[in-house]
Amino acid sequence: MSCPGCEVGQGGVTLKVPEEDVEGVLRSLASARAVRWSGASTVSMPPDVFVARATYWQAFFDTSSWRVGLTGPDGADAPDRPFDAFVEELPSVWIDELLARRGIQMAMQPIVDLTKGSVVACEMLVRATAPDGSFVSPHALFEAAREQSRLFALDRACRIEAIAAARRLPADWDVFVNFIPTAIYVPEHCLQSTFAAAERHAVHPSRLVFEVVETERVDDVAHLRAILAFYRAKGVRYALDDFGEGYSDENMLRAISPDVVKLDRQFVDHVDRDPAKRRVAEGLARVAQSLDIRLLAEGVERPEEATALLELGYTWQQGYLYARPSLEVPDGSIAWLPRA
Repeated sequence: MSCPGCEVGQGGVTLKVPEEDVEGVLRSLASARAVRWSGASTVSMPPDVFVARATYWQAFFDTSSWRVGLTGPDGADAPDRPFDAFVEELPSVWIDELLARRGIQMAMQPIVDLTKGSVVACEMLVRATAPDGSFVSPHALFEAAREQSRLFALDRACRIEAIAAARRLPADWDVFVNFIPTAIYVPEHCLQSTFAAAERHAVHPSRLVFEVVETERVDDVAHLRAILAFYRAKGVRYALDDFGEGYSDENMLRAISPDVVKLDRQFVDHVDRDPAKRRVAEGLARVAQSLDIRLLAEGVERPEEATALLELGYTWQQGYLYARPSLEVPDGSIAWLPRA
């Protein structure tokens, strides 16, 4: 016989909360799809929306009086049950196991300022291992978290691990930390643990550069701007990752005014030989410089690429040409620098 929690994927979920929690729950569901409120304190949602937020709700609300009901595929309602008991019976997934055994680490890749000839920052890059010790690619890791409704838990764990690793870096290096906007429901709640980790590990917020990844998945720009405003109020800078080609990207750049913008590696590859890629790089440089946004080229692998990009104003660069990501703290040496 299966438990009620095990059947959560087969229908819909109805959540009943006390009146004093309605506003907070409403905010946490603002970016979710197919959410329907009935009455003042009852909300129905798809199962994956519920599962994705269950851990968050338990962390920031007193859920002892909350109730959960299920609607089956045939439209019939099951009797509602206490929220905490229901969540406890939800089936475990391998992302849960990975986080429980602390199976993620942070590799560090230096970012170089070519005008100074020195390392000025490191990007923290997640590395994960399966129980058998095999490598799990970052793409596979986050796609699994998305499919298993665990983006909130994984994204939070990665941010905390990145800051913990950053304590080993030189104090004058910036620290680039990736985050997924759709995994942050209410900034002042979801980011508490991030800033607590920064305080615990003595990593000053002014060193942090939070990097918006998966920009193409951001439909709610207002929500993203609220997150970034919270970061900036805490003294943190932010970067826009993987800037590409097109009007929508330029709109995003103007809408959120990042401190740093990264040129997507696909436009870095052989930019010295490909006129179309050079036009994209030039276009980004022109807009970014007009908005006083720092340019950063990632994925630089050849001296010719580096030189061409430097001429366009990409003084900050990152890639195998300078150093590969490593679990060990970079020693600050740079494999290549332009001739004086």
